[in-house]
Amino acid sequence: MYKGNSVEIILPAYNESQTIKDYIKDLEKLKIFDKITAIDNNSSDNTKEEIEKTSAKYLFEKNQGFGAAVKRGLDNISCDYVVISEPDGSFSAKDVYLLLEQIENYDAVFTTRTYSDMKFYLRFGNKIYGLLISFLFRGPILTDAGSSFRIFKKKKLKEIIPRLKSDGPELQMELTTSLMINKAKIIETKVNYKKRKGKSNYTGNFYDSFKVLIVFTKVIILKFFIIFWNVSLRIH
Repeated sequence: MYKGNSVEIILPAYNESQTIKDYIKDLEKLKIFDKITAIDNNSSDNTKEEIEKTSAKYLFEKNQGFGAAVKRGLDNISCDYVVISEPDGSFSAKDVYLLLEQIENYDAVFTTRTYSDMKFYLRFGNKIYGLLISFLFRGPILTDAGSSFRIFKKKKLKEIIPRLKSDGPELQMELTTSLMINKAKIIETKVNYKKRKGKSNYTGNFYDSFKVLIVFTKVIILKFFIIFWNVSLRIH
């Protein structure tokens, strides 16, 4: 509970046995979460066993992908504020307070990592795509299109959950553009960001990062086309 509002966090996890228990323990120490939910996305390591050493609610998602795991978690939300975070050791649990301090006046608070020591192509890509979607969908200026550490008001999030279809990393772009289309009030804030432990399934190298960029682009084009089509129908 935070200032009279219930708070929960969703942790999509695939082979995060090195970090997930410690991250959950750090979240528990904050004593603000009414619910911590960890979604095991077909991990082949000891992720499940590490989750079960904590107070987190364990869920299993058989469909592979970041988006599939997040959507599984979103199906179970019940608190006023909903946080999403990857438990890979790159984010600091205490930075949840930076998001909570601002969420009262917004529908969502995003985070940015592009000022930190990221690989050049990741920093450049996240900045460019942040600006692109801000322009196309008339949202706030974003400097990081891909950061998964975010907080939402449940009421606004519930409005767009039925529209979320992606199972892969492109869910991040679909979530962002859907909120912008729905006129959500969004702000971005800096957080501490460290190099993750283990290899990222999506951005571990330039080739994998480029594939993510392609699916991000597909989501942007599809969403923009839907807006254009709906406007044309209203005019005619």
